[in-house]
Amino acid sequence: MIPVGVLVTVPLPAPALETVSVKVCTVNVAVTVVAAESVSTQAPVPEHPPPLQPVKVEPAAAVAVNVTAVPLAKLTAQVAPQLIPAGELVTVPPPAPAGVTVRVKV
Repeated sequence: MIPVGVLVTVPLPAPALETVSVKVCTVNVAVTVVAAESVSTQAPVPEHPPPLQPVKVEPAAAVAVNVTAVPLAKLTAQVAPQLIPAGELVTVPPPAPAGVTVRVKV
């Protein structure tokens, strides 16, 4: 429990207000003018011949060849060693020493 007077809100909150809204019956009217009769027709589409396709031909007999090239030496991607100079990277606070967990099953 918080003692009286310890928790104070500054500035004081605004008084609560009530909102009352009244809606009187309203009517939305939209007038659409439509012809008494409408007729749709479509003209026939002219016939199109199928596109020309190349004639299928059987490929000539052949021999499959698989070639794998192996380099004589592997080039190094990084030449200099990846070391951070002493003192450049410091972890603060230092990590706690590793603990040991012992489990016993009976």
